[in-house]
Amino acid sequence: MEKKINLELFRFDVKTDYLPYFAKLTLKVAHEKSLLDLLKMIQNFVYDYGYNAYGFKINGVVVFDFELPISRLLKRFGSEWRIEPLNTHLALKDLIINIEPFLNKLEPLKQLGLDELARDEVLSTFKNADFKEISIENLESRALSNAFLLSFLPFAYATPLSVENPNYLSEAYFLLAAALYAKHKTDNILEAVSDGENGILNAQALKTYLFPQDDKFDICIDELKTLIFNHCENPKIQKFKARILKSL
Repeated sequence: MEKKINLELFRFDVKTDYLPYFAKLTLKVAHEKSLLDLLKMIQNFVYDYGYNAYGFKINGVVVFDFELPISRLLKRFGSEWRIEPLNTHLALKDLIINIEPFLNKLEPLKQLGLDELARDEVLSTFKNADFKEISIENLESRALSNAFLLSFLPFAYATPLSVENPNYLSEAYFLLAAALYAKHKTDNILEAVSDGENGILNAQALKTYLFPQDDKFDICIDELKTLIFNHCENPKIQKFKARILKSL
C-alpha cells in the first residue's frame, strides 16, 4: 500500500545560495520502503539533493537510522514532513552540514585520550573484516577515530540548546566523555564536562528529540552527572551541589 507524503525540503548550497529556502514535494511511498528509499526518490525529483549518513531532522526530531520503514515514520510524524539538516546554521548543501565545529569541540577530550578510545572501538567492531574494501589495519588512525566520533553527530545537535548555543558542549560530548571515563576513571575527564554555563548540568533529555526514542542515552548522561556531583572538585560544581542540597 502506498501513502502520500507532503514534504518541505530544506535547500541550501553554500557555494551558490545567499539564504536557505524550502521546496515542496509530494511523493507516494510504499509502507514497506525505507527512509533511504525515500531519500533516493527525492533525488529523482530534486537533482543532486544532498544528504549523508549522519542523519537529519523530520519536524524538529532527529532520525539517523536510514533503514527505518516508512510505516513507522508515518505513525510518528503523520504525512506532513518538514525535512532539515541537524543544524541549519552549519548547512553546506541541503542536509549536509559542516562537521568541523563538532570535531573541534571535542579537542579537550582528545587530549585526554578520546582518539585512542575511538580507534579501539572501530578496530573492535571491524576486527578481521574489510572496511570499504580496505583492510582496517591499513586505515589511518585519524580516519578510524573520526568514523567513531561522527556516529555521535546526531546527538550533537538534537536538543534546542545544542543548536542555539555554539558554546554549549552538547549531549554528544557528554556521551563521549562518559565512554572515556568508563575506560580511564580520571577526575580530569569529569572536569572537562563540568563547565557551569555550557557543561553537563545544562543537559537536556535526548529522548524527546530522537526517533526512535531510547532511554539509554539520557541514563548515561544522568549517571555522569551523579559522578560529577560525588567526585568532581570543581568549586562551581560543589557550590551548585551545596545550593541544591540546601533547598531540599
